[in-house]
Amino acid sequence: MKNIYEVLRQKESEIERLKKELQALRIVAPLLEEELVTEAHVVPPPVRSYPTVQAKPAAVAADTKPIWP
Repeated sequence: MKNIYEVLRQKESEIERLKKELQALRIVAPLLEEELVTEAHVVPPPVRSYPTVQAKPAAVAADTKPIWP
């Protein structure tokens, strides 16, 4: 069985760690928000289109005669 005071100390240290993480997120969040706003005003580069290979029409294939042995 775990010592209740040891569990309490662990939980308190977890709370302190989470408080530090929250403080860091509070600092970083406005910076990330500014970055998103500035990126929204940037025009994205044009999408490049590549030529596609077209298949032979079905009429050409129908005109060929099979060769029988």
